[in-house]
Amino acid sequence: MMRPFLRLRGWVNLVGLLAMLTAAACTTPPVPQVTAPPPGQARIWFYRLWNPSESLNVANVDMNGVYVGSVEPGGAFYRDVSPGVYHVMLQNQYFDYNQNTDVAVVPGQQVFVAVLDLTSWANAVSGSQWYVRRDAWYARLVPPQYALAQIVNPALVPRPSALPAAAPNY
Repeated sequence: MMRPFLRLRGWVNLVGLLAMLTAAACTTPPVPQVTAPPPGQARIWFYRLWNPSESLNVANVDMNGVYVGSVEPGGAFYRDVSPGVYHVMLQNQYFDYNQNTDVAVVPGQQVFVAVLDLTSWANAVSGSQWYVRRDAWYARLVPPQYALAQIVNPALVPRPSALPAAAPNY
């Protein structure tokens, strides 16, 4: 007596699951809104492209020696700053040449810093290629036309947390 009911229940669960998966597949995360910085301020963006073969850890970002945020794979955030020169440094366990970058900004300007991971270099330096994976982060200035295409394209930034985080002014 109970067998037809259980069989029907299994089909109902399957149809419900397929409907949920179809709805989830059709949605894309909202595109980050790239607006102008507040008057008298500049905006510095930090972003990482989604590359699952590289580290999935977050990269911690410092500007002028002060922590400003973390960027995860496929994530982006920005900080509105006063005009001036900023030293962008990513927190690394191992140090290499040219991991950091200096940024000079003027009012109204938006600068884009791509956070890159070169784990293979850190593993070679630590001598633990097969046992422990170390992160080696690099900060690179990217021209605005390329960076905007990378940040706004949902295919390159697949995670919902990739929206820019509203941030306090520094």
